[in-house]
Amino acid sequence: MTKIRENLSTFFSIFAGVFVVYIVLDWGMDITGRRHRTQTAEASQIGKINGQPVTYREFEELVKQTADNQKSRTGTDPDEGQMNTIRDQVWTQLVDDRLYQEASEKMNLTVTDEEIVDWVRGENPPDFLKQRFIDSTGTFNRALYDQTILDPRNKTIMISVEDFLRKQRLREKLESVILASIRVSEEEIRQRFADQNVKYKADYVLFDPSTLRDTTLRPTEDELKKYYSDNSDQFKTEATRKLKYIVFPDLPSKSDTDGVIKELEDVKQRALQGADFIDLQKTYSELPAADKFFKHGEFSPEREAALTDAKVGDLIGPIAEPNGYHLVKVLEYRNGTDEAIHASHILIRIQNNDTAAALKKARDLTARAKNGEDFAQLAKQNSADATAARGGDLGWFTKGRMVKQFEDVALKMKPGQIAGPVLTPYGYHVIKVIARDAREVKVSDLIMAVHIGPQTKSDNSQRAKDFAYLAKDGSFQKEAEQSKYTIQETQPFQKDAFIPGIGMNNAVNKFAFKNKVGSVSDAFTLANGYGVFMVTEAKDAGIRPYEDVRTAIESQVSRQKKLDVLRRTAADLLQQIPAGQPLTQISAKRPDLQVQHLESFSAGTFIPGIGRDNNFVGAVSALKQGEISKPFEGQRGIYLVQLTERTGFDTTAFLGQHDLLRTQILNEKKNRVLTNWTDELKKSADIVDNRDQFYR
Repeated sequence: MTKIRENLSTFFSIFAGVFVVYIVLDWGMDITGRRHRTQTAEASQIGKINGQPVTYREFEELVKQTADNQKSRTGTDPDEGQMNTIRDQVWTQLVDDRLYQEASEKMNLTVTDEEIVDWVRGENPPDFLKQRFIDSTGTFNRALYDQTILDPRNKTIMISVEDFLRKQRLREKLESVILASIRVSEEEIRQRFADQNVKYKADYVLFDPSTLRDTTLRPTEDELKKYYSDNSDQFKTEATRKLKYIVFPDLPSKSDTDGVIKELEDVKQRALQGADFIDLQKTYSELPAADKFFKHGEFSPEREAALTDAKVGDLIGPIAEPNGYHLVKVLEYRNGTDEAIHASHILIRIQNNDTAAALKKARDLTARAKNGEDFAQLAKQNSADATAARGGDLGWFTKGRMVKQFEDVALKMKPGQIAGPVLTPYGYHVIKVIARDAREVKVSDLIMAVHIGPQTKSDNSQRAKDFAYLAKDGSFQKEAEQSKYTIQETQPFQKDAFIPGIGMNNAVNKFAFKNKVGSVSDAFTLANGYGVFMVTEAKDAGIRPYEDVRTAIESQVSRQKKLDVLRRTAADLLQQIPAGQPLTQISAKRPDLQVQHLESFSAGTFIPGIGRDNNFVGAVSALKQGEISKPFEGQRGIYLVQLTERTGFDTTAFLGQHDLLRTQILNEKKNRVLTNWTDELKKSADIVDNRDQFYR
């Protein structure tokens, strides 16, 4: 109870969050009519939805609210890529809400004040209102809830909440109308249960069209053209575009890196002059300190090397690593239970099964290393794995980290000792143990990542703009070559669709479909920097030319002719099997045809050797035990199948799962219908999206 009363102080902030949600929905559906007020230059249109404008001011405010909500959850500001995603999400929400509102009005759906009052003050209030009035035992404090919602000080917020609930209830009514006709039949429930629970065993023969080499089955040109004419719908294609582009990635500059190093050096000096390093770590580190002892091998190679000879109290760094720069203070050592080994190796792989040559080379290198030659140099010159570049250094490892043959030798060696050749699945190894140590260390690790600075980002943006300017006046290819920029190219993509290599980007997609081949774009903002694009291919919607699809048609027609032949072959063989006899008799007549046996499988699972083939499943499930099917076409060819065993339909289990299965099927149908209805609503709507004019 005390906790609930303490939570009451946060009630206004909770409802403020609800109010933000309401704002999104309100602006999306124009509940208050703000959209119809006089537009100003400040509120220029970012788009239209069925003739109703969406102003830049409205849209940007929604984006800001959504970005602020994300920051409150993650603790960091969204980057440009995340901002693009947020803009897409807000735009999609606006479109959905406005179209839903229009559909509700056409159906004369309304929500009365009495409905909202009954909901808020009724026996089962909205969950998001109830949740702050439930104590640790799960009890809902109704008295405190009523007191709070009726408090005059909450009147303004409650008006907003009521509007939000009105919108929610209106959408529920709309969805109820759309989904009213959806039913789940008993047969559907029984079939779902059977698909999941009835098990089959079967024998089958596959007549594979790929095995037919009969040249007489090759289709004629007239047959190919007839297929093209009769099946033109198969060759319809949407309009597509291709782009060449250059990415100017947002990467930290040397200046950004130098700034981080300088800041860490300043922190280091403060620590050396007496400041508490633990406090400095809490203040400056981008990651909290790990309160644990580390074993050898648990640090990065960079930190491991820096800590090799460190003593308690030493302050080491800055150390450069992929995730930033580290300043490390050694706090404490202790003896661990597992001894770690630091080792290097030279790997000689066995080429072309020539074991003798590999062994000879490994023995020679072992002798040279034992005679005092520099092991690291020998590894760089001879080792056949990635460690060669660092002199064969494997770093630190404990038992269980290496393959057994290698480990059995290395764990028995002393520091400075060289052994080999040692045979493992990778080849022959020459091993040198550098050190052994069972100590564990606790450190305070101050980490600063190198982030791109405002000036670096501005300079990068200017480079992209400069290139776009020069490429428009000259040659995209020439300017890229002169500046040594890498040109990339997309695969064909459709309007408003995912752009290969770029992702979903409204501005780039719109540029591609509004401009002709050879057009060069301005610099567009991407998730990882900036991009400049040139249209390299523009294909309109229509039927693909016969020449472009002739090869595919030939393959389809040829396959169909082969299937027809195989279907007749299968039928002839089936007639030669006496009634009640096993399918295996086919192999006696045609040794090249193997009868395959399928162990227990259900209709709703992946069938080994068959895959997910509805025709195959349908044929098997329609058979009586011992019966052989007529020839039928599946995904891989023509089949003959004999059902050898089928488990019974467990009525008791079915009744136990009946309601759950019904709910699953009903929800699947509802989701499918609602998604299709929304898609059709969007297709028929007049949606003008001008975001590319505001965000580049």
